[in-house]
Amino acid sequence: MHAMVWDSVRLKRDSLISATDWTQMPDAPLTPEKKAEFTAYRQALRDIPQTYDNPDDIVWPTKPTI
Repeated sequence: MHAMVWDSVRLKRDSLISATDWTQMPDAPLTPEKKAEFTAYRQALRDIPQTYDNPDDIVWPTKPTI
């Protein structure tokens, strides 16, 4: 059961990362500051499985605004 919950967490995380892939492209219409915000957001998403021991404790990072 615990592994299934983590699988669900990873699926959500992967979806959120994929939705912001465009922000990391060299020609993305973002300021360097906004690009850095999205980079930090994406890193926080990638770190979720290592940051939390219990999937019920996860606090999802807030997506930067454009």
